Amino acid sequence: MENVQTQRGIQRETRRELTGPESENAIRLYYCGSESCTPGHFFGPAVRPHYLIHFIRSGKGTYLRRDEVHELSRGDAFLILPGETTKYIADEKEPWDYTWVAFDGTNAEALLRCCGFLSGNLVYRSPDEETRKRLLRQADAFENCFQDEKRNVLELLGNFYLLFSCMYPEGAGQGGFSFTDRLNRDWTMQMAGQSGPFLADGAPSPSGQELYFRQAVSYLQHNFSYPVRIEQLARQIGVSRSYLYKTFLSCSGKSVQQYLRDLRLKEACRLLADTQRAVTDIAYSCGFPDSPSFCRTFHNVYGRTPLQFRRRMAKGKTCI
Repeated sequence: MENVQTQRGIQRETRRELTGPESENAIRLYYCGSESCTPGHFFGPAVRPHYLIHFIRSGKGTYLRRDEVHELSRGDAFLILPGETTKYIADEKEPWDYTWVAFDGTNAEALLRCCGFLSGNLVYRSPDEETRKRLLRQADAFENCFQDEKRNVLELLGNFYLLFSCMYPEGAGQGGFSFTDRLNRDWTMQMAGQSGPFLADGAPSPSGQELYFRQAVSYLQHNFSYPVRIEQLARQIGVSRSYLYKTFLSCSGKSVQQYLRDLRLKEACRLLADTQRAVTDIAYSCGFPDSPSFCRTFHNVYGRTPLQFRRRMAKGKTCI
C-alpha cells in the first residue's frame, strides 16, 4: 500500500446556489467540502435544515445519532437528516478524511430510499473493494466539479446522480418503485406550471428583482447555520453586492445581514420553545459562532435571554 502523508486539520468547502433546470424542485445542491480531520476532532451536537451526507475517504470515526453508535471507515457513508441532532468524531489513532454534500429537493427522499437509506438506516457500507474505489473516485469527481464555477448545473447534477449510482443496489430498478418514474412525474408537473407569464394559480409571475430575492432567501434558509459571505451569495445568484442590498430592502425592508439575523433568531426561538436542546447547541445550529454572541444578540433583539424566553414559553405565554 502506498504511504501517503496527509496534513491534518485542512478543510475546504464550496457553496453554490444552483438555478438551472430541475434545481428549483427535483434536487437542490447547496455545498460540498472535504476535511482531513485531526485525532479526536468532532462536530456537533448540531442540526441541519437539509440532507447532509459524508463519504469517508480514509481513516476511521464514529457517527452518533440518538442512541445509535456507528463505527465507520474507508468507503462508508453516513446521512444526516434535516432537523435531527447528530454528532460525529474522528478516531484518535486513524482520524478520518471525508467529503460531504448538502442537498434536498422533491426527489431527494426518493433517491435516498432507492440507495437503501431512510427507513431507519442512515449508514452505507461498501460491500467490496471495487465498489469502495468506484464510490470514492466519484466523490472526488463530484467535489472537483462542484468547486469549478465554470461547470454548469446539468454537469453538476449528472455527477451528483453518478455519485449515488455507486450506492444503488443491483436489481433495485427491476419492477416495483422506479426512481425514474418519480423523476419524470415531477419534471412533467414542473413544466405544466411554467406555461406563460402567469403561475398555475393565475397569479402574475414575479419580477426579476423578486426572483433574485427568492433565490437569495432560498440560499439563506439552507445555509443560515453556517458562516454566510454576502459577496459569495451575490455572486452565486448573478448580481452585485449593491444590487443584492437594494433588492432585500425593496422586497423585505431589511438588509441581507438583518434578514439573516432574523432568520437565525426565528429558528432559535423554535428550538427553544419546542425542544430541550442546550443553548450552546442551539447557538451552533443557528449559525452563531458561540453561546455568548448568541445570547447577546438574542437579548438585544428580544429584551430577554434565551433561557428567559424558554421559561416564558413553558408558562404558555406566546409573545416575545
